[in-house]
Amino acid sequence: MDWLIIALVLIVAFGGVAYALPSKLQRRVGRMRLDARKQGLHTSSMTLPDLDADAEDKVTSGGKVKLREQLCVAYDLNYGGGVKNPPSWQLDRYAKSQLPIPGWLLRNQKHEGVELSDTTYWLAVAESIADMPHSCRAVASHEHGVRWVGIEAKDAVLSDDFLPKLVGALSKLRELNVAKNSINKTEEDSE
Repeated sequence: MDWLIIALVLIVAFGGVAYALPSKLQRRVGRMRLDARKQGLHTSSMTLPDLDADAEDKVTSGGKVKLREQLCVAYDLNYGGGVKNPPSWQLDRYAKSQLPIPGWLLRNQKHEGVELSDTTYWLAVAESIADMPHSCRAVASHEHGVRWVGIEAKDAVLSDDFLPKLVGALSKLRELNVAKNSINKTEEDSE
């Protein structure tokens, strides 16, 4: 009987320790985020509204409208120095949207530093978005850099191409915005 009690105590003790240890996936995500920081990306978490949620997920049983949000991870790639007033916008994934890019909705219809009629720019943005990992929920350009917001899905994290694809797509978007900024600056100087 004493051995049974000792075995139960040991199982409970080691079970608690094993439960507190990070899983293989959590360790992989931690390593990936560390590698991202080494490549110049900054990570943070944020919530985004799920615009593609089903109708029953958007309304409570009492008829009140609710906003379904998802916890996401943001990867930011900064411009560095010398970029003033770059294009500023955020695109959220929304299947029913057509402007400025099919499948993406311009958050609050706000954009600065670029016009919606600049199809060359928006086509290049669409190309950059297409190169990003598939679990992307939003893409943004802000005064400090560019941002990918999405879900670190298990299949994406376990694949070895998640981080290289993300860095490549964000770098391409950053270069596009730096070029757009220099064009805008040249136009302002000539006026």
